Formats: sequence, C-alpha cells, structure tokens
Amino acid sequence: MKQAVAIAGATLFRPGQDPLPGATVVMRDGSIESITSDPPRGATVIDATGRWVIPGLIDAHIHFFQSGGLYTRPDIIDLTSRVPYDDERRRIRERLDDTFARYVRCGVTSVMDCGGPFWNFDVRTQAARSPLAPRVALTGPLVSTYGPKALQTEDPPIIECATAGDARALVKRQLPHRPDFVKIWYILLNRPAESHLPIARAAIDEAHAAGLRVAVHATELETARAVVQAGADILVHSVFDREVDEAFLELLKRRGVVYIPTLMVVERYRQTLSHSLRMTTAELRLGNPWVVSTLFDRFKDQARPSAPAGAANLRRVHAGGITVAAGTDAGNIGTPHGPAIFRELEAMVEAGLTPAQALTCATLGGARALGRERDLGSIDPCKRADLVVLDGDPTANIANVSMIRLVVKDGRAWRPEEILAESPVDLVQRQVNAYNAGHLEAFLETYSDEIEISGALELRGKAAMRERYGRLFAENPKNHCEITRRVVEGRVVTDDEHITGRADGVERRARARYEVDGGLIRRVAFLPTE
Repeated sequence: MKQAVAIAGATLFRPGQDPLPGATVVMRDGSIESITSDPPRGATVIDATGRWVIPGLIDAHIHFFQSGGLYTRPDIIDLTSRVPYDDERRRIRERLDDTFARYVRCGVTSVMDCGGPFWNFDVRTQAARSPLAPRVALTGPLVSTYGPKALQTEDPPIIECATAGDARALVKRQLPHRPDFVKIWYILLNRPAESHLPIARAAIDEAHAAGLRVAVHATELETARAVVQAGADILVHSVFDREVDEAFLELLKRRGVVYIPTLMVVERYRQTLSHSLRMTTAELRLGNPWVVSTLFDRFKDQARPSAPAGAANLRRVHAGGITVAAGTDAGNIGTPHGPAIFRELEAMVEAGLTPAQALTCATLGGARALGRERDLGSIDPCKRADLVVLDGDPTANIANVSMIRLVVKDGRAWRPEEILAESPVDLVQRQVNAYNAGHLEAFLETYSDEIEISGALELRGKAAMRERYGRLFAENPKNHCEITRRVVEGRVVTDDEHITGRADGVERRARARYEVDGGLIRRVAFLPTE
C-alpha cells in the first residue's frame, strides 16, 4: 500500500452541497481515502490553506479528430488549397500528447469524445498509457443521416446510413473496439424528422442491445423530441432553433436524459468565420499556439447565424431538474482543446446559472454523462482522486476556475509548469496570437515587467507597453501580423513581420528579435529590414 497524500486546509467544493472549509482530503492508491480535519500521521502533506479544491473537471463533448484550428472542418469552410485535409489530419495525430497535456493543465481530468474515425479507439489507448492525459470515453464514426463529402477519407469520422440496416451494421462494426457509447448525427437537410427516424431507431436499438448508451446530435426541438422518444440517452447539444416546451422538459426528466448545451461552439464559429474572434486570456495562454495562430489567418468572411435559443433553453432545462453536463465541442473551429472549458463555464453563467451550478455541470453532471458518477464527479471517499487546487473561490467568480495551483490525477499531484512546458518559440508565437487578437492583457503577460524594446521603437517597462499597445489595439481593431520568416536560435527568436489592417491603410514590415529568459520576453530589438 502506498503512502497517503493529504491536501490540507482547503475549502472543498461539493456539487449540490455547501462548501466545506478547513478540510483535508486524504488520498491513497489513486483514490480518495477520507475527508478529515487533520492529515493522518505519516502522510505527505500538501498545504492548501486558503485555497479551494474542486473535483477534476469533465468536458463531456470533444472531438480529438479535429484541431480547433481554421483548417479542421473543410465541410464548413474549404481552405484545402492552403492546407490539404490530409496534412491537417496528420498534424492532429502528431500533436495528441500535447492535446492530452493541455486538458490536464486546464484541470480537465476526463473527457467524452463524441465521435471520430475508427482511429479514435487508438487515441483512447494512447491516453490510457500516459499519466498526463485525461481519462477518455469515446465512440467511433458517427451514425449519420448525412455524410459531408469533404470529410470522406479512408477512415471517415461521419458515415452516412441510408437505411436502418446500414445503421445497425455500423453499430456492429464498432462493437469489437469496445466503444463507451454510440453517437448519432441526426441531420434533417430540409426533410421532416420522421423521415430519418427509422435509421436513428435502428442504431439506438442495436446499441442498447449491446448494453451501450446513445448520444445524439439533434439541435432542433423537432429532432430532439423524436430521438428521445426513440430512446436516446444523451443530447450532446442544446436545442438551438426554438424555446423548449413543458412537454419536452417532462420527457427529458422522465427518461433520465443528460443534456449537454455546448453554448460556446456556435459563438466561436460565428466569430471566427466573420473575423470577430474574441478569445479569453486563458485560451490564448493555454491553447496550442500553433493551432490558435490559424484562427487569425486571412480569408473571405463566411456568414454564420447565431443560436440565441441555446442559452434560454439551458436555463429552462436546468430549472426543470434535468441533468446538465458541461461540454465544449472542442476541436471545432475556434474551440481549442483544453481551455475551452473555461469559456463554456462562463457562457453557462451568462445564460443564468450560478457559478456553483455551472461547476456542478462540469463535475458531477459530466460524471453522469460518462455513466461514472460512482467514481468521478465529486470529492467523496472511494472515488478516484481527480482534483484541482485553485487559488480563488470558483463559487464567487467562475473565472477563478482557471486559477490553477495543482492538478491531481489518480492521486498524483502536478504543478502547471510540470504538465505543459513552453519553449521560447512557443512563447513568441503566443504573443503574436495575442497581438492578432488585440487582447492587451494576454499580450502583456508574455513580457517581463522590465522589458526593454530598442531600435525603431524605444520603450522601457510594461507600463509603457500598456500605454502604447493599448492605444494601438483600440485604434486598429483589424490589425494583423503575419510572420513571413522566422529564425530560432535557442532563446532568441527573430521574426520578419508583415503588418496589415491598420486604420491608416498603410502596410508595414518589421524585423523583431525577441530574447526569452525565465519564460518571459525580456528584450526586443526592431532591426533594419532588407
């Protein structure tokens, strides 16, 4: 038996209960052994006095087969002439370990992948072998009433089923891979819901016969009602097209359906495709910098409607006593793996939930979506020791969920810097992303307080930078920096920069030499350009 580890002196967030101050969580062999007032003799003690401890967060809707970048859904916006879809798919697989680590760094210790290619099952195996990966529940290709041609590869993430027999066959193909559930993509394409119902019902019946629950993408009230009546267990999106009615709420409650609103993904598609993306500080800090950089690439605006009914329906569903789980749909364009959970929680609070209610959705609600409320989702004896130590009170301000001091997975505690190392070139790219986002705070946090800027621009100290760049961002909302050439020499990164989008219409070129030390940019020299 391993030595006990105790997190002592913290206030515990307990879903559905009052917080417990001055508590000690005792962990052993990857599980929570007890909740006490004092650490047991011989335990390794982690002092968390004045801090909060929450259960590990659960993102109940993600897609590992998508990067979150601009080129990941050619069926939505076709930019394959710039980045071939095969290249995008290859990079996604190469970055999987980084993607796993970003979830853990953000306190997300479990995820639910709601569908992808058959290689999705390899992702689960890879995650299970890594201590710095969330626990993964997933399924394979979506049983769909529509198959986007742009996503048709040798191993497609979405497979169109024309008949009930096709749907049954696709469910059976997945069974040898031991999926955790089955997912249906219920897309109408201007046809009534009843026309596709035999396909959905066949998939549901086949999955239930195998002991598997069924999650359904059904974003219209008509489709959501039809599939729940047919036996769906989880709705992986909000109803977006109209306000839900009392009969629908009663149906969800009676059937024990889990409702996952995914509010931010609609927002992010609209913002990204209209060049109005507003990322949070946490997303710019913790999202993969190379994926995030693509979201600011220039392309022709693509109009995308909003879905205002989603927030109102979340309020009604939650008030109706239906289980709600937090899910981001991370991997979709503009929704980065890992830190997207922070924006989703903010969106849930903006929709009318209290911070405590939103956090319950991202812990106990997520555990119920996974079917694992017996061992995940709350801080109780015998449950897995998946915990997050925070520097701030998340019930006072949901933004404090991102103030992470420690992440504990299976009883092992990790400091943020142990989970996710940032190279000098990663840091420089992060500041370029914040510059393109016009996000002053995220931009400044990449610099030392004693920053020295020389050459064509002379500045000393972060206060001077705040004044100069605060004014620049405010006066030039379309400001954009493209890196045309980059040279990396250890801690020194030299970028050739092409600046466009200024209010005066003048394009500018610059060569910036960044010197990084101690995880911050300490000096910048603007050099003569050729």
